[in-house]
Amino acid sequence: MRIKLLVVPVLFLLLTGCSLTDVLSFANANFRVENTTEFALCGIDISELGSLSVSEAFTIGEYWFQGECPMDFNLGLGIKNPNIGNSGLPKIEITLTSLDYDVFMDTIEGTQEDTVQIADGLFSGNFGIGDQGEIAVLDLGIAFDGFQVFDLLGVDGLIDLALAVGGIDGNLRDEDHLGRLQMFMVPTIDTPLGDMTWEEGFWVGLGWADGS
Repeated sequence: MRIKLLVVPVLFLLLTGCSLTDVLSFANANFRVENTTEFALCGIDISELGSLSVSEAFTIGEYWFQGECPMDFNLGLGIKNPNIGNSGLPKIEITLTSLDYDVFMDTIEGTQEDTVQIADGLFSGNFGIGDQGEIAVLDLGIAFDGFQVFDLLGVDGLIDLALAVGGIDGNLRDEDHLGRLQMFMVPTIDTPLGDMTWEEGFWVGLGWADGS
């Protein structure tokens, strides 16, 4: 994956004896789908639910027959800084300054895939990732119309999907829950060596990915 490094101080290379490849590997970041929070289906917060009551199902049915089914949630993107001083190179703090992303959801449970795009967005700002090995979680607000995207699932299928991804089991790190979310992203991070942009982008899911 092609990474654009805008500034590479020659002094750093000379002092550390690193090649440019070493520097690109050093000044890096790892990403994964971390969690979902505040998942709402037709205005009903299902983030603590394993099933719906009769009245809640009726509310969703009313939306459905009107030809809409609003869904929104926070998608937690986990970001980890591998530059914690355990590889012979110094610790450095890095900052995510831009993230162009598309969000996809697998509508079929299990190994068979039927993945569709549900949202896209652009984060810009300064999101710091420390140098202690901790996971920093960036919340991205996702909103889409489930009726338009998943009209072939029917009401029951859509509810099951929402509960799997955003309900009480929505924090389970397996293919049937959080594994049904994927992202394609083009991030930019700021490091002491300058800005790095993964120009061609890369896929992120349950496992850690660094665009390499």
